[in-house]
Amino acid sequence: MFAEFDIHSYLVTREDAIFFDDDAEEAADQVNEMLHHINALRTDDDNTEQLEEMVRRTLYDWIEEPALLELSFDEMDEYVQNLMDDVREQEEEQNE
Repeated sequence: MFAEFDIHSYLVTREDAIFFDDDAEEAADQVNEMLHHINALRTDDDNTEQLEEMVRRTLYDWIEEPALLELSFDEMDEYVQNLMDDVREQEEEQNE
C-alpha cells in the first residue's frame, strides 16, 4: 500500500520560481512535472520520508541547477529515476 503522501502540497507556482525571471512559468511547470513523475514512479516500498527526501532533493537541485530547465523528457526521466534510486539505496544502507 502506498504511503500517505500528497504530491500536490509540494507543487510550485510561477511566484515560487520568480528568481528564474522570464522563465518562471516554464521553470515551475518543469519542476512540477518532475514532482509528478516521482509520484508516478513511487512503489509500495517507498515510505513518506523517502518520498519527502526525493522531493527535497528535486527542489534543491532545481534551484541550484537552472540547466534542469533544458532537460528533455528522457533526461528528466533518467534524473528522477537516479534520484529515487539514490534515496532508496541510502535508506537501505541506514537500515543495515
